Amino acid sequence: MDKYPKNHLKAAVAAAFCFLIFITALPAKENSDTSRIPVSLSIKPNETLSETSAEVQPAAVSKSPEVEPPAPTSPIVEDEWVRITIRKGDSLAAIFNRAGLSPKDLYEIMSLGKDVKSLKKILPSKEVKFKIDETGALAALNYAESPLRSLQIVKTGSLYKAQWLSAETETIISYKTASITAEKPSLYHAGKAAGLSDNMIMQLSNVFQWDISFALDIRKDDTFTVLYEDIYVDGEKVKEGNILAAQFNNMGKTFEAVRYTDASGYSDYYAQDGASLRKAFIRDPVHFSHVSSSFNMRRLHPIHKRVMPHRGIDYAAKKGTPVLAAGDGKVTITRQNNASGRFIVVQHGQQYTTKYLHLSAFAKGVRPGKTVKQGQTIGYVGATGWATAPHLHYEFLVNGVHRNPRTVTLPKAAPISKSGYKRFKTVTQPTLAKLNSVAGNSNYAYAPSED
Repeated sequence: MDKYPKNHLKAAVAAAFCFLIFITALPAKENSDTSRIPVSLSIKPNETLSETSAEVQPAAVSKSPEVEPPAPTSPIVEDEWVRITIRKGDSLAAIFNRAGLSPKDLYEIMSLGKDVKSLKKILPSKEVKFKIDETGALAALNYAESPLRSLQIVKTGSLYKAQWLSAETETIISYKTASITAEKPSLYHAGKAAGLSDNMIMQLSNVFQWDISFALDIRKDDTFTVLYEDIYVDGEKVKEGNILAAQFNNMGKTFEAVRYTDASGYSDYYAQDGASLRKAFIRDPVHFSHVSSSFNMRRLHPIHKRVMPHRGIDYAAKKGTPVLAAGDGKVTITRQNNASGRFIVVQHGQQYTTKYLHLSAFAKGVRPGKTVKQGQTIGYVGATGWATAPHLHYEFLVNGVHRNPRTVTLPKAAPISKSGYKRFKTVTQPTLAKLNSVAGNSNYAYAPSED
């Protein structure tokens, strides 16, 4: 080896290395007894391969018996209501489109006439409910116009039919009591502090409006108690009903009222002895105002700075506050002049006349020759004419003579008849007993009796 030329030795090693690579690169001999087996490289939906390894299974050579695939399950159950909340600016067409419902169904529903008129004025935050059948078609629609009343449209065969449904309600009798104080100087403030709603405070003022001027007569330490209905649907309070009975202690005098419905179905408020609380005129033609100037035949006029008779009462209130007709009557004048501004004169039979001055506007339809009802809005508080601020100047005349609206004796409505008095006592006695039993308490509520 030492004598063998080094160049020849290197050439022999290189040749051997090339021969070895040639031998290794030759293909292996196939086994003739084994057929080629195809490999499936498909990936099922939502399936991913592992980053490390995935075992590849050969496709089956023999087919197994075919199995019927399970029927697809619909995401919408037939008796399930789909709820959609109405957005600001929504129309029923937009909601149908959002729910993927057919315009044809919408057309057929809106062709049902006056029963579906409310669907043209659907309100934001309310719900429209759809019932979808197993094919995805509209089977029914429900729109709750209020917690007590809903419109339901149901498909019968190939036609839609509409009907109004009334919710099943539960009535609970509740009560509140309150006192007039320096911190709560009005019916409104005392009522709100006791937990009464604006609606219930208004009802209470209407019950006693013939006997008490809530702008003039309220005094510190006056008290009141009110027994009323709370209306519930499915355990949730949805509204208040009627005042059943109330008591108001005003300047040392007690006024009591009980609601009574006679045999003919007419309802009103009466005293315990059957006398009607209703009179021909209400004391205040503006609710929740205050008197800025009383009846005074020697008042110093705030504009002219001289003594001039003030033949009425001024009620200060915000501009636009409704002015009510003090009694049933006929409008004789709606006019405007420099002194009175816009004003209305109403004649009540032959004996009584009322006047309403400094109005900002007349109510729609109020004009000479038109009849008005007690409590009807006839105009709105303003500051037209000789006025330094928004207020109503109210005058009351008897046989053409100005009288103080606060002290004038008002004619009363008819009392309970002698023939109906026994029924009146039988019906109202339990309610008055409840009122008297809770007066002075503050947390009391109970369900009405079966009778």
